[in-house]
Amino acid sequence: MNAEALWAEFCQKKQIAIDTPYEAWAFGSDAETADELAELVVRGVKFGTASAYDDYVAEDALDELPRPGDYSVILNSAEEAVCVIRTYDVYIRPFREVPPFHAYAEGEGDRSLAYWRRVHKAFFEECAAESGIPFTEESLVVCEKFSVEYVPGREEPEEKLLFAEPSMAFAEEIAAYRQELLEAGSGFDGCFSLKRMPDMREYTDYCIGWSNPSREADEHGVWGTVLLCIRAADGKMVGCMQVHNVLNERMRRYTGHVGYSVRPSERRKGYAKRMLARAKDFLSAFGFREIFVSCLPSNEASRRTILANGGEYVETVFLESDGVDLERYRIGLQASPAGAAGN
Repeated sequence: MNAEALWAEFCQKKQIAIDTPYEAWAFGSDAETADELAELVVRGVKFGTASAYDDYVAEDALDELPRPGDYSVILNSAEEAVCVIRTYDVYIRPFREVPPFHAYAEGEGDRSLAYWRRVHKAFFEECAAESGIPFTEESLVVCEKFSVEYVPGREEPEEKLLFAEPSMAFAEEIAAYRQELLEAGSGFDGCFSLKRMPDMREYTDYCIGWSNPSREADEHGVWGTVLLCIRAADGKMVGCMQVHNVLNERMRRYTGHVGYSVRPSERRKGYAKRMLARAKDFLSAFGFREIFVSCLPSNEASRRTILANGGEYVETVFLESDGVDLERYRIGLQASPAGAAGN
């Protein structure tokens, strides 16, 4: 099936206007890479890609930068249409500041940042040779995340959840999430410093800085990622979680690798289970083969979420600074799936 035919089929099934703009393209620079990466997209392993900002500059094509809402038809090496994707998050960062979650989203190799930097440095240096603009650690990278909207012949999956790092593009949803937690008198587990930061610019910049792999460790010796859980159907933020890849002593002994919360009006819908599953998969890209997650003994919903993700009870500890007992659980992880090299 060619791109035009797949697009027409997609529009008919989804009741989308046939004249909605889209682009048809293949990943990578060779046939093998195009096929491998297209397969990773269809499998749901790859949901991100990156391009050199300087390429757009060299071609005087800044108006062609990807934007949330853009549709694409992905092709294989034979120019056959494989699926339809839709961009939901775009940001531009210096190469040295591209965070681990983006490397994970690209789905390639072991999904680690080290692997991503190695293969993309070579890729961007090739781009630089063509554009004539030297590539450095400060060169800007366009980081894009997308959802698979349609695969011909495949039944629709369960309700789609999108995962994104905080940015001003999501400021309105983050603020609404914060307000609902406050009104419900709910805890802010997994939200980093959202409770004390009503200014969304301050909050998103703080989260971006926390996951920046080029920064010095803060006074607590911690790195990590805040992930927003967005329901694809309506763009509503239904959950938030902190995923820690470098732990301080408090985290190692008590709170563990992952903290999460679900919007009060969206609880008891299975979102927490799926969020923790995503956090597990992400942490496997750092080489972890086990992680630890904690909950209050009275939080039956959180306990069920942990157990549903393979949690094994370890011990109950007393966190003196908060005056609470915490149940600690161990969760074994699978190795990240091997992917292809490319962009």
